[in-house]
Amino acid sequence: MRYLLGTFFPRSLKLRLMAAAAVWVLPVLALAGILLLWAFRTHLESQLDDQLAAYQRELLAAASIDAEGELVLAYIPADPRFSQVFSGWYWQAAVAGKVVRQSTSAGPGGTGGLQLLSDTQGIVELNGPGSRELRIYRRDVNLPGAKGGVSVLIAAPCDELEADMAQFTRHTIVIFTTLGLVFMVAVYLQVGFGLHPLTTLRREIAAIRNGRAERLTASVPAEVAPVVDEVNALIDHNRQLIERARNEAGNLAHALKNPLSIISHEIASLEPERREVLEVQLQSVRGQVERILQRIRAAGPSAAGHARVDVSDLVDDLGFSLRTIYRDRQIDLSFEIDEGAAFAGDRGDLVEILGNLCDNACKWARARVTVRAGRRDGRLAVAIEDDGPGIAPEARAAAMARGQRLDERMPGSGLGLDIVREIVALYRGRLSLGDSSLGGLKVELDLPAA
Repeated sequence: MRYLLGTFFPRSLKLRLMAAAAVWVLPVLALAGILLLWAFRTHLESQLDDQLAAYQRELLAAASIDAEGELVLAYIPADPRFSQVFSGWYWQAAVAGKVVRQSTSAGPGGTGGLQLLSDTQGIVELNGPGSRELRIYRRDVNLPGAKGGVSVLIAAPCDELEADMAQFTRHTIVIFTTLGLVFMVAVYLQVGFGLHPLTTLRREIAAIRNGRAERLTASVPAEVAPVVDEVNALIDHNRQLIERARNEAGNLAHALKNPLSIISHEIASLEPERREVLEVQLQSVRGQVERILQRIRAAGPSAAGHARVDVSDLVDDLGFSLRTIYRDRQIDLSFEIDEGAAFAGDRGDLVEILGNLCDNACKWARARVTVRAGRRDGRLAVAIEDDGPGIAPEARAAAMARGQRLDERMPGSGLGLDIVREIVALYRGRLSLGDSSLGGLKVELDLPAA
């Protein structure tokens, strides 16, 4: 059964529980229905047999033997079915195996017109006139003065019993089918009620991921409580790891700053040929160190459960910094942020993403940079456009490669887009380059929204 449940319902716990209930409920209902039909048929047969026995006792009470030794009936059963020809209800009285009296329903043959319908004492089912199946009750007795054994026989049609049985069977099927459906609905509701704590748990985990909560706080049954404790412990552990990594990144940056500065100063005093070679290597080291530090500082979604970053709050500081840096060029930097636009992640990660992209846009823009952000289909959509020279479609893939610089005249290490791409990938987002309506480059981001 476990194999069947795992095959047909591999991903639905609710369907598995319902299937497990159906595996034993439906056979039990079917068995109960069969037993009920058997009990009802037994009751119908017993009731019919009692009726046949009553008519038989009535005939025996009316039977006597006259002076010539002939069987005489003082009266006969008054049931009109014994008077209707071939009704299926018959009675016969026989002496020494020869029918001497019978019901009018047996036909116009008169005395002796029919043979005894049954040769067996007791209750049997045999075919009678017209090949109609009959239930026959025969009893043999000895009466004083009789020329042989006296037999009294009562017969009733089986089709009446079968008709009652068929009607009861139809009603039973309808009732038990309805009962089965009602039971399965009840099981569905019961399973839903039992699994409701998991739904609550899922909503709380989603709230953590979207930045609306920091820990799981749901009141759950004792069976689920250990899972809640373990998840909370995992969240705390991840936060500690991220915090420690960031602290180490800061320590490393400070530890490397002075040695690199000293090396750079010493290189400046060397001969031009040697200085050029060492400066290239030093720049490479600085680029690699910066790249590693940037990656360490990227928290990623595992540490972002407690964060909800309002984009409008972040771009105020970003805009101030960029306008200060590029004040000599008088870049028209505008932000169009929809109300409620928020990032489900770490603030530092979003600063890293937008800072790099907006800085690149300002570097290459002639006079204008536009940043738009809003919620689209449950995600955070960001578009950064400039009126600069743009990037040719065939060169866009290379622009996001590690350390790739398409124009050496601009300052920088060439790590910006590559770092942004890696951080976006951590959040299972999307980064794409396209043509801007301003005439330059358009960078589009798809990120998780809070």
